[in-house]
Amino acid sequence: MKSIKPGRGPSLMGGVASLLVGAFGVIWTIGASSMGAPGFFAMFGVVFVILALAGAVYQFANATRKHRFSAFDITDGREEPDPLNERFGGHAQDSPASIRNADSRDTDGGFCPFCGAKVEADYRYCRRCGGELPDE
Repeated sequence: MKSIKPGRGPSLMGGVASLLVGAFGVIWTIGASSMGAPGFFAMFGVVFVILALAGAVYQFANATRKHRFSAFDITDGREEPDPLNERFGGHAQDSPASIRNADSRDTDGGFCPFCGAKVEADYRYCRRCGGELPDE
């Protein structure tokens, strides 16, 4: 089974952005408290900081761990199993063991493992990205 996962670079950038958003939340909270704004303005900043920290943890985890949650990069189950599929009981044909035994491309071609474009069975290189396709 192919799955789509966030790339390590975008996840790292997302983690850094989350930390910057958290810093903004801290500034917001301090500013709202020091100006005597109603309490819900300061609480908004606190919630903002908590959500930013949760996002940073998620993004940095996706940037550093081997098995990431699905979202952007197209990967094959032989490269990385999908943790969500395993957690929520994916079908037996989608298990990593069955994927390892399965052919990487269908009889009518399949899809490029790099960009996801449809390819013909006898192609050696992807027409879209130029990546060398795996042997059958």
